[in-house]
Amino acid sequence: MDHTIDGTELVSKRRSKVRFREFILLAFGYCCAYCAEPLGRNPTLDHVHPKAKGGLTTRDNLIACCFNCNGRKGATADWKKWYRRQQFWSEGREMTIEEWLEH
Repeated sequence: MDHTIDGTELVSKRRSKVRFREFILLAFGYCCAYCAEPLGRNPTLDHVHPKAKGGLTTRDNLIACCFNCNGRKGATADWKKWYRRQQFWSEGREMTIEEWLEH
């Protein structure tokens, strides 16, 4: 049984998800946290600790990520090891990601 009035609870949940997502994308300036490329029309969020390995969908486990980096990283559990092997690796971006994950 639906306990909402005219679906307002469902609309509110959707808005909360959109705001949550926007908060993360804005924090990274709509650029990929890994390669720094603009995210374009289809931004994704990366579970730094992958869901497949028990990672949660929480603010401290999600970063803005382009489709390419998200696909390449996949379910890699050690994001630093993966990131440091990338041609676009940046010590500054690594530190930014670490700070984001710690807060």
